[in-house]
Amino acid sequence: MSSPLPMLLQEKATACQKCGECCRKYYISVLPDELEREAKFFKLSQEKFIQIYCQLFLQVMPLQQGDHPLAIHSSAIPKKIWSVLQKNGISSNYVMLLPMLGFKKKEFCVFFDPKLYLCTMHTVKPAQCSIFPFMAGEKNVDFAKAYDFCELASIASPTRYTHAQADLQKVKMARYFDSVAKKGMENVWSALPQEGIIIYQGKSISPITRSELLELLQLAREKETN
Repeated sequence: MSSPLPMLLQEKATACQKCGECCRKYYISVLPDELEREAKFFKLSQEKFIQIYCQLFLQVMPLQQGDHPLAIHSSAIPKKIWSVLQKNGISSNYVMLLPMLGFKKKEFCVFFDPKLYLCTMHTVKPAQCSIFPFMAGEKNVDFAKAYDFCELASIASPTRYTHAQADLQKVKMARYFDSVAKKGMENVWSALPQEGIIIYQGKSISPITRSELLELLQLAREKETN
């Protein structure tokens, strides 16, 4: 019996209402295959696209156990960064490191035009954007309440398409982080920005440099080999 996924992916997603709130509230991350598509859209090399539009994102999550290859013990985190994490309420034994590339942002995502209230790369935007606000994928979520700022959430519900896409995105994200853990971030991307931010609970809490991020990931890998 053939898989229903191709049929589901042909269903139309509910139309974005173009309010721009998600482009303002969130830091938008991107996966390697998405970035390749977006660079082609702007007729740029991936390296040039990254240089112009991207920054490093390091999302951190407190953990009590360090089984995951991207988890690092608090004692191994450089004092400068650990101090920032502590000031923001992290006191766990371990911290999960989730390194990504994402789009630069001031008030809005760099690709959002606040005058026209349009995404300038709408047709090739990342899954994080195209599925929003239905990324969770779980049933029985009150999206209108959870995302009360989003006009789409107040008038629509997730479809079979968005559920399928959300599930697919979870698989792609898991594979991406596995690849980073095994190969190193510098070997997953064609280039890396020199600067970025540490993100905790959806907020930027500190700048971070490329060398600082790679050092953290190296320390996490050393835990795996010891």
